[in-house]
Amino acid sequence: MKRHVQLFESWHREETIVLTSRQGRSITISAKHGTIHEIENESGVRFPFHVGQPITVFMKSWACTNGFTWNGESPCPDPGEKKVFGVKAKHIPSGHEWRRIWPGKFKD
Repeated sequence: MKRHVQLFESWHREETIVLTSRQGRSITISAKHGTIHEIENESGVRFPFHVGQPITVFMKSWACTNGFTWNGESPCPDPGEKKVFGVKAKHIPSGHEWRRIWPGKFKD
């Protein structure tokens, strides 16, 4: 139920997203009902998204790849949150931990 309420609230929300390049140039996106309503591109960089398109994770990926901040914060995933086959990398055993999991399986 909580997830449905969050989706409903985000659907009715109006927001402004400001993508800022390393040179201080910006792309301002006005969003209504979860879709792009207006784009002001003052960055000089081709922005591959258009009016009417839904706000998606691909926009954050594009911003990360092209060195933009997303409302002043890094849109890039935290390196500590890197996943391998759906498991956080920090939770994957390494070296000596495998020896404790399967004693006698590895030669010293």
